[in-house]
Amino acid sequence: MARITIMDICDGIATTFDGLMVTLNVGQPAVALIALSYDELKEGEQDCPTLQVIPTDSQVDGATETDRTTFKGCMKNGWYTFSVRGFARQRSHLGEDMEAAVRLWDALEAVLEEEGTDCDYTLGTCTFFGVPGIRNIRWTSVGPVAHPWAGVTYVGPEITIQTEVF
Repeated sequence: MARITIMDICDGIATTFDGLMVTLNVGQPAVALIALSYDELKEGEQDCPTLQVIPTDSQVDGATETDRTTFKGCMKNGWYTFSVRGFARQRSHLGEDMEAAVRLWDALEAVLEEEGTDCDYTLGTCTFFGVPGIRNIRWTSVGPVAHPWAGVTYVGPEITIQTEVF
């Protein structure tokens, strides 16, 4: 199997969320989420709702002969961490801002909960974010938070996703 790159995972996460239809406030129609990978970020104001997917950290364990692999092959286990910053709307009215941020947060959590539900670990067939080779994911969420960007403050959730690869 070819090496999984940080760029592959970043793009996979963005692609998974891109186009997700989200209703941000009661009585408003659903709108399509724009998900931007690390190399698509904008300098200016964000169109809302938008996600920014940014790699933040990696941790790789050393290979050992006690790793359980076929034919005693050694392998390294790695965790790659990504920050997913949600921009639900430009900050303007506290109640409406919080509603939009929480609704976006809930929609993102629903997508993450569905990732990997089709895995068959006995056959080794598992794909997270459309990227073969990601073994597992875990995430933590914070929100709603203020995101200052280009002189404007936005509100939305922030999710930290960790991907496990071999």
